[in-house]
Amino acid sequence: MTAERAAPDPSKGSHPTPRECVLAFCAAWSGPDLDEVIRWLGYDIVYHNMPMAPLHGIAATEAYLRTAGPFERSHWEVLNIAADGEIVLTERIDRMTVRGREIVLPVMGTFRVRDGLIREWRDYFDLAAYRAQYPQDA
Repeated sequence: MTAERAAPDPSKGSHPTPRECVLAFCAAWSGPDLDEVIRWLGYDIVYHNMPMAPLHGIAATEAYLRTAGPFERSHWEVLNIAADGEIVLTERIDRMTVRGREIVLPVMGTFRVRDGLIREWRDYFDLAAYRAQYPQDA
């Protein structure tokens, strides 16, 4: 099921800054609240976990996010953030719980934000470290 796709309304004030948008997106991962996560993504999103193939568009990205894990809990700790125009860089520790097992993953993220929505999202991380922590089926 697709979350409501309402872009920020300029008549109700200005868009959040790119930095504010990315911080709100990262905060939505605490829980996670996937409807809120997806609300921050533009319809034309390009999402690329750098060790894997990129996903194009909100439908493909949402489908992936709703089936990834699935995470019982997650929390993204933003260690550092830098913004220059539309580009926001984050250094994070992403913590996820899958089938009772915690996964802790250092991540560098790059985001392009336009009109209050994330249009590009690239995460750089060690896929082998993620897979080594992911619970194996019995």
